[in-house]
Amino acid sequence: MALPPNDVIMRLRGWTCHNEDATILYGSYMKHPGDPIEGVLALLRTETVLSARIDARGPWALRFDACPHVKFGTIARGRVFVSFERKRPQVLEAGDVYVLCNAPSYLVASDLDAPVRPAEALFRRAPGETLRIGPKRGVAEVQIIGGYFNFDPQHAHWVTSVLPPLLRIPATAAGAAHELARLLVREVGENQAARGFVLDRIAQLILVSILRSLDRTKLRKRVGWIAALADPHIGVALRCIHRDPASSIVVGELARAAGMSRTAFAARFKALVGRPAYDYAIAWRMSLARDALVRDPARSIGQIAFDLGYKSESAFSTAFRREVGMAPRAYRAAASMRA
Repeated sequence: MALPPNDVIMRLRGWTCHNEDATILYGSYMKHPGDPIEGVLALLRTETVLSARIDARGPWALRFDACPHVKFGTIARGRVFVSFERKRPQVLEAGDVYVLCNAPSYLVASDLDAPVRPAEALFRRAPGETLRIGPKRGVAEVQIIGGYFNFDPQHAHWVTSVLPPLLRIPATAAGAAHELARLLVREVGENQAARGFVLDRIAQLILVSILRSLDRTKLRKRVGWIAALADPHIGVALRCIHRDPASSIVVGELARAAGMSRTAFAARFKALVGRPAYDYAIAWRMSLARDALVRDPARSIGQIAFDLGYKSESAFSTAFRREVGMAPRAYRAAASMRA
């Protein structure tokens, strides 16, 4: 593939790293972005469900069941408390955007001393799209717009493993999430043509914005690839892995790309990402393999193996079985049956 003439290229035997706007074409035709977030989003195939709107007046408190997925929302008006058992309540203010990820049962309240009611039961009985709490007349003191994301289950862990149970993005924080949230609130309140399509796209852009602009001070005690992207050394290595997953995985060359000694690089990568660099690279490669096996049933396993840098189908099958727990052919057959 012809590279831009002004591209700065670093060639370290198996690895080829270049600017953020280009991609690597490896094997016969498979393309992968050098941006890890973009690569993960492509695998997630996100679907959005706008599931909750609360208009409330007076004191109230709702108990929500544990959520086994990623919820998101914005406080369009007012202020609420969000509380987990044996945890200090957090305050969400008007304009804040929030994300709940694999959260245990939690409380949302305007007043922590108000009687607690089960949220799911109230939502089931609510007419239309809005749960109304308190006096029906007058403007709502609190308004919340929320929903959740459906991810491809075989790849959801790339996001769910790195997000905390509750992430608050304050209205004062930089980034596009708040502008998008205001657009979401406006679109929810209007009955325009293609409303569902527009709401889905806005919500997915909110997800992208959240992943882009995560306040890493909130994740300083967590490990994972998203937080590690901010590191000036490990971030380079992660982009190399995602840019050319078919390259030979040589930790020493990744260390050189990151500008570190092999020993220091190996220790820092594991500390920030949560697993050794070689294991991470294999996990990413096998995620691409699983996706290809399911999404492109006409492509042979041998071609997938070649495109991912394996010299033989048997070598690929061995690596796949070690990582996934079954042979590629069995994985493809199981996925076909589920479909």
